[in-house]
Amino acid sequence: MNKKNRPILTPPIQRVTIPYFLTRFLVKNGVSRFHRITTIENFDKLPNKRDPIIFVSNHQNGMMDPMIISGLIKHQLHWLTRSDVFWKPLIRKLLYSYNQMPIYRHRDKFTDIRERNSIIWNCCVERLEIGAALSLFPEGNHNPKKTIRDVKRGLGDLLGIAINKHPNLKRVKIIPLGLDYEDYPGYKRRLSLRMGDAIEWNDIINKETGVIDFNILSNRVQSALRKLTTDIRPKAYYDELLPFVRAMRTTEAKNDAWLSKSAELDRIAKKGESSEWLEDVSAACKKLKESGFTEEMRPEAWGTEECEKRQKKIWTKVLLPLAYLGNLPTALQQYLLNRRGDRLKAMEFRSTLKVGAGIFIYPISWTILASIAGWMAYLNGVSFFGVSPFFEVFIAFWSWATFGNKFYGWFQEHIHDHRDAIEGEQFWCSEKKSPLRNAWIEYIAVMKKQ
Repeated sequence: MNKKNRPILTPPIQRVTIPYFLTRFLVKNGVSRFHRITTIENFDKLPNKRDPIIFVSNHQNGMMDPMIISGLIKHQLHWLTRSDVFWKPLIRKLLYSYNQMPIYRHRDKFTDIRERNSIIWNCCVERLEIGAALSLFPEGNHNPKKTIRDVKRGLGDLLGIAINKHPNLKRVKIIPLGLDYEDYPGYKRRLSLRMGDAIEWNDIINKETGVIDFNILSNRVQSALRKLTTDIRPKAYYDELLPFVRAMRTTEAKNDAWLSKSAELDRIAKKGESSEWLEDVSAACKKLKESGFTEEMRPEAWGTEECEKRQKKIWTKVLLPLAYLGNLPTALQQYLLNRRGDRLKAMEFRSTLKVGAGIFIYPISWTILASIAGWMAYLNGVSFFGVSPFFEVFIAFWSWATFGNKFYGWFQEHIHDHRDAIEGEQFWCSEKKSPLRNAWIEYIAVMKKQ
C-alpha cells in the first residue's frame, strides 16, 4: 500500500478487552517458564484498577520487556506500538483487541505525522479518562546495556495534553517499574521486577500555560528508575565497570539488600567524577582481560570476595534423570526454538522469540501428541479407570508435558546455582586460576576504593 493511501488510524476508546484477559495467563505462564523470577517487589503499592495510571519502565530486552510487564501486572495495559504493523485490517483489529495503539515515527516519513499522532495522543487521554492503565518506555527505544538513558518528551507532552483536555486527569498516577535481568537471553536466569512510589508531577505544571516542566519530570523519572534497577554510571566506562556490577548480583537482591546495592551503584557513579579513579579502573580492567577474562565468564559465580561463593546443590545430580524425563514431551520443541533464537544477531530479541513462540508452540504440540497417544489407547481399548481410554491417556500425557516442563525449569534454576558454586570454588581455590584471581582481586580493590 502506498503511504499516500494509508488510512489515518483511530483506535477505539476502551479500558479492558476479553482477548487481553484470556491471553494474559498464557503470557504470564510463558514468561515464568523461561525466566527465573526472583523478585516481584512492592506490588502492594499497585493502584486501584480503575485509577488512571501511566507505568514507566526501563527498556533493555526488545519485546520481552512488555511481555513481562503485561504478564506480571494484573491491570490490562495499553501500549504504543510502531504504526507499520497496523496496516493490514485483520492484524489491526487483533492489535486493537489487545489494547495496542499505533505511534508514527519520523522514519515513517508521513507529511501529516503531527495530525496522525495527535489522534493517538487524544485516544490515550480518553482511555486514561475512563480509568485505563498506559505503559510506556520513556527512553523511547530499547538498549541491551544496564543503564537508564535520557527520557524522551513523549511522557511530558501526553500529560500536558491530558490536563488541558480533562483537568481532573491531574489524578493520573505515574508508577515507575524497574526490570533487572541477570542474563536475559539465558533460560532460567534471574529476573526482577520492582515497583516504586508514584512520581509527583502536579507541582511542575505551569499554571498559565498548562505545560509540564520537561527537565524536572525527566530527572524525576530517571531518579525513580535508578532506585529500582541497575544503572551503570558513568556510561563512558560501562565496559570497565560491568564485571564488578555483575559480581554484585543485583538481580537477586531484595528489600534492604537491594537498597544496599542501589547505594553502591550511586557510590560508583559519584566516584566516576574522579578522572584519576577512572584511570585506575581502566588499568585494572585491562590487566584483568590480559589475565584471561572474557565476556563469556560469569563474575556472578565468583562474587566480589571468596566468602560470596555459592553453596553446591549436590541433590541436583540425583534429580537429573527425573528432570530430563519430565521434559521429554517438550525437549525437541525447546531445542529447535533455542537453536533458532540463538541465531538472531540482535541478542535483545532472542528471548522474545523463544518465549513468544513457546507460548503457542508448546501447548499446541502437547495437544497434538496427547491426541495421538489417546487415539492409540482408544484403538487398543486400554482403560485404567473405566472412562474413555482416549481422555484418560490424553489428560495423563498433557499433565506429564505441562508439569514435567515446569519441573524441568525449576530444576534448571538450581543446576545453574550448582554450576556457579563449582565455578566459584575453582576460581577461588584452583592454582591454575591464580593469575586471573589475582587480577580480579586487584580490580575489586580499585572498584571498592572509597
